Amino acid sequence: MRVELLTALAIPILVSMLMFSYAGFCWMKQKVHVRGKGWQTREESPKMFYFTVGIMILLGIGQLASSLYFVRF
Repeated sequence: MRVELLTALAIPILVSMLMFSYAGFCWMKQKVHVRGKGWQTREESPKMFYFTVGIMILLGIGQLASSLYFVRF
């Protein structure tokens, strides 16, 4: 039972941390990877930059919250 609980929490938390890390990396470097165009700066592609950073943060928070919520039940 403990091993199942550990894997049920560890994998989603790890994925959430990876999403937060990618968002932080993009924010620190002020670049985002755009498919077909490569790495673009915030000035070259501002909508995609904010969209990517925002989505990564929201998905990370959602996954973290859902994993903690559903493990309770």
